[in-house]
Amino acid sequence: MKKRLLSALAILSLASGALGQTPAPAPRPAEPVAAALAPATTTPKEATAGTNSPAAKENGSVKMINAAERDFKPRDIFRFSIKEDPAPSQASLEAMVTDAGEVHFLVSGQFSEYVTVDVRGKKLAEIRSDVKRMLDERYYQNASITLDLASINVNSSAAATSGMARARVFGELNGTIALPDGEEVWLSDALIGLGRNEMANLRKVKLQRKDPATGANKSFEVNVEKILKTNARNLDIKLQDGDRIEVPARTVLF
Repeated sequence: MKKRLLSALAILSLASGALGQTPAPAPRPAEPVAAALAPATTTPKEATAGTNSPAAKENGSVKMINAAERDFKPRDIFRFSIKEDPAPSQASLEAMVTDAGEVHFLVSGQFSEYVTVDVRGKKLAEIRSDVKRMLDERYYQNASITLDLASINVNSSAAATSGMARARVFGELNGTIALPDGEEVWLSDALIGLGRNEMANLRKVKLQRKDPATGANKSFEVNVEKILKTNARNLDIKLQDGDRIEVPARTVLF
């Protein structure tokens, strides 16, 4: 795959080209921590190890978390930054572990394109390395990143934390769909909420899902246009945390 260097020109290209959409908002940690991220100071550039160690309340006491050795769980939240990010805002970004054990790291502070890392069974240093490698493959030339644990899920119950669940939409429609606890969010309703785009091909919407239990990847093609026009609810799909939804462009014949 041909490398794309993420420069100021590339950012403008992303804004006016393939993305052409508003950025997906990053999740906010439920328990922000005060520890600051360590600056990227390694030479040559490397994925920089930070110093963050979130504190968790347990039985009325405060327990420090060893981020370097933690086995990451759904709803854990990472804070990261990219020194070479040409976006005007250089603020730290945040990314949350989904129920499928994946984390979507934005490639820039202003746009919704991201790289995905499966963090199951990986330590913090491995995750840093994976993020840097993926960024360098397509977007940067030897990026300097800082990546640490920002907050943790102190409740292992999926039901208790599912209010932070998310699904992502990309392609001709773009956005992040919140999946509140106790509510059913269906694919057709989610796409309606993202607005109208005449170039969006709703007949061939593709939903990609990873089974959180087995790790198996599943893919579905859904005719959302038919669901909306004929009320064919039996064709609709209830969204789950970590779902990725691609809305392709219509084929235009000249």
